[in-house]
Amino acid sequence: MIIGLDDTDSVNGMCTTYIGTLIVEAIKELDSKLIREPPKLLRLNPNNPYKTRGNGAVSIRITEDATPEVLEKIRSISFDIVSTYSESGDNTNPAIVFLSDNSITEEIKLFAKRALHEMLSIEEAISLLNKIEADYKFIGNGRGLIGALSSCALELDDFTYELIVYRNHLKRGKKFVSETSAMQIEKKYSPKIFSSYDFENERMVISPHSDCPILYGLRGESPEILLEAASTIESEKPFKRNIFITNQGTDMHLQEKSIEEVKPYSSVIIKGIVSKNPYTVAGGHVFFEISNGNKILSAAYEPTKGFRNIIRKLSKGDTVIAYGGVLDTEYGLTVNLEKIEILTLAELYTREKPICPICNNPMKSIGKDKGYRCKKCHTKNKEVSNISIVRDGIQTGLYEVPMCAKRHLSKPLLRYGREKKYEEERFKFDYTKFDIKFEGI
Repeated sequence: MIIGLDDTDSVNGMCTTYIGTLIVEAIKELDSKLIREPPKLLRLNPNNPYKTRGNGAVSIRITEDATPEVLEKIRSISFDIVSTYSESGDNTNPAIVFLSDNSITEEIKLFAKRALHEMLSIEEAISLLNKIEADYKFIGNGRGLIGALSSCALELDDFTYELIVYRNHLKRGKKFVSETSAMQIEKKYSPKIFSSYDFENERMVISPHSDCPILYGLRGESPEILLEAASTIESEKPFKRNIFITNQGTDMHLQEKSIEEVKPYSSVIIKGIVSKNPYTVAGGHVFFEISNGNKILSAAYEPTKGFRNIIRKLSKGDTVIAYGGVLDTEYGLTVNLEKIEILTLAELYTREKPICPICNNPMKSIGKDKGYRCKKCHTKNKEVSNISIVRDGIQTGLYEVPMCAKRHLSKPLLRYGREKKYEEERFKFDYTKFDIKFEGI
């Protein structure tokens, strides 16, 4: 059986991974061997306007040899936890689904894949669940069913791990996690651990500022390296912890598209030529236009900080590949840049006033396309010299936004070449021996 849950948090607090961890802990107390692999934390469409923060859903796989009696007990415990701990509010619609291992159809797999790229309907999720006679429950309007179902069926290729350490969900206010600890982890463990400390912008990125129960999260390539690094972190006293298999840092949300295929809320990879030079608008956001027959705006928003300096150096005629989510803005459809690859740089020229061949003085223009004349001796010259402009500070290559502006799904450049096959790796870590209760890392 697979348990899927989503939309249990709100802007005021809680976290779906925390509720998933409470469910895992309760199941482990029944029998530690009921769950053989870490739960999955799957990030869905990052452009979804209904998301609370990172649009993450959680799924938990129960071993196939669990008895019907045990499965029924798990269903009851799981729904009780969701009902008890989920946030309430107009934009919070918790849901939990229970699927048998052999009930996931190709239609459901496609639905889960679409949940990364599109806006899906509650009605479609309910229809698919009813078609396979799945057990499900929800609070509110049922929107959480979309993510809950998708988390059970989304197929992974590349994947990463996250170790999340929690404080008690009742505790609110400022969290203490040592910034120095995060710096040391970034220095010592990168690239095996990624996105811990942004040195460029002097910002720790392992600890969220919201009132959710997450104290800190470490993302990397193996549970063992995450546990080792976590043992070095100085923080307030943790409460619980969990290891998740995730699609974070994989670029799973991006799809290659032509400009005419682009739709709002999708995440795309578009190749084109810069057709309008970059310009900066109020707020420090930098826009430019690319074309491959049709045209679309791309933007480096203020939170991308120094990345905007690269964008400002682009020029008409440059060939680029833009990576990012599509927003429907006041300016029209706009790609919110996560990365940009510069394939070719256009040759830029400036006109240089000719020097008088007689008296060696600079000549002056006598009108458009009329040439130049020396002010001193009145010698005329119709030829103009074009001087190539050296384009300092920009070269071909792949550029990414800084760590502090990076989306959960965005693949850091340092992960290129470190991809892993999920089916080959999923049982390498013995999750049956992993303890949720915090007794030191």
